[in-house]
Amino acid sequence: MEQSFTESIQQRYGIIGSSKEIQEALHTLIQVAPTDLSVLISGETGTGKEVFAQALHGLSKRRKNPFISVNCGAIPETLLESELFGHEKGAFTGAIEQRIGFFEAANNGTIFLDEIGDMPYSLQVKLLRVLESGEFSRVGSSTVQKVDVRIVAATNRILTEDVLQGKFREDLMFRLNSVTIHLPPLRLHPEDIPDLVEHFAERTAEKIGVDFKGISNDALSMLQHLPWKGNIRELRNFVETLVTLERGAYITDVRLHSYIRPALPPAHTLDVVHDNAIVPLHTTTPPPNPEQPATPHRPSQTTDNELIYRSLLELRNEIADVKRGLSVLADDMRSMVITGAQSSIVKTVETDTPLTDTSWKNRTLSDVEKDMLQSALERYHGNRRMAAKALGIGERTMYRKMHFYGLFEESE
Repeated sequence: MEQSFTESIQQRYGIIGSSKEIQEALHTLIQVAPTDLSVLISGETGTGKEVFAQALHGLSKRRKNPFISVNCGAIPETLLESELFGHEKGAFTGAIEQRIGFFEAANNGTIFLDEIGDMPYSLQVKLLRVLESGEFSRVGSSTVQKVDVRIVAATNRILTEDVLQGKFREDLMFRLNSVTIHLPPLRLHPEDIPDLVEHFAERTAEKIGVDFKGISNDALSMLQHLPWKGNIRELRNFVETLVTLERGAYITDVRLHSYIRPALPPAHTLDVVHDNAIVPLHTTTPPPNPEQPATPHRPSQTTDNELIYRSLLELRNEIADVKRGLSVLADDMRSMVITGAQSSIVKTVETDTPLTDTSWKNRTLSDVEKDMLQSALERYHGNRRMAAKALGIGERTMYRKMHFYGLFEESE
């Protein structure tokens, strides 16, 4: 009886998997859902945290009331407080009318705070107050509002580390994780991949109006050996693309190959650019087991990718050398202009004006700057753009100084 109830819950909310890890998380969900305890769902991005949050709400006594989902990492810090708690008219620039926030909208229901670890420290105090007493104030108001909301939070961060680094309040962390549900990354329960593939494939086929013919065991085995860094979300997107483009056709390992991006060479065999030089990249990651490759790929594809990668690195080095050469040339040109201007000044002093002459002592920085501008214009035959570039100033600055010193007439 218990097994059939669990299966019905999985089918209703799309929680796919019979592995030990998923069943443990599901067991905790079923136990805590009927209560009003706050729940913290942890796990990497794409592991299905929002699906579990919706199931917690759907199995609770609040299921007939609103379920509001908020991604704390997707809303700018300056707007998040207003979005969560609302604001009064005139509270800030652009607040042309009163607005209720997500907490008021979720009254008597559930609010799901995704990526809670990205919430600004200053807002965490206000959230703690809501958790403790259900009270808050809109931005720009001193009136205390009261709501009855169940909070379900989720994070892909390790909050204990954020607490130690001063990024997250310890008292808030303790208050949020009355119950913690951890969702494992897909790579730790690959035995669930066949069921997930079948579920996503049939759902996609129904949406586009075709019949899904199935997938071979070799193709499933290939999918089970992929890393899936984006977890279930990445697998879902992959299957949706596969079924849509193949119009529900039977998927073999050969057909699957064309949809899998060839793997780059193992990290310990690649070179990287550091300070314009190619150096080996070392890693502690052991080479993949040839009997169970992390990513299916053909040797010829890997070799081609490595050659392309190395060619790109060499091209990048050549571009860096050209840029460095141009920079040195520009410095040399600038130095030549400055030296020429200084020599002109020294020559004038030596031939026309004794060092003790008061006219030399009374020369200003503007006089020297004007001489440098004239020298640069003479060197480049009146070309203002080249003269400005050699002096290391912008063209507008060059024009402004020429106008100030009356050099337009002299250069024309």
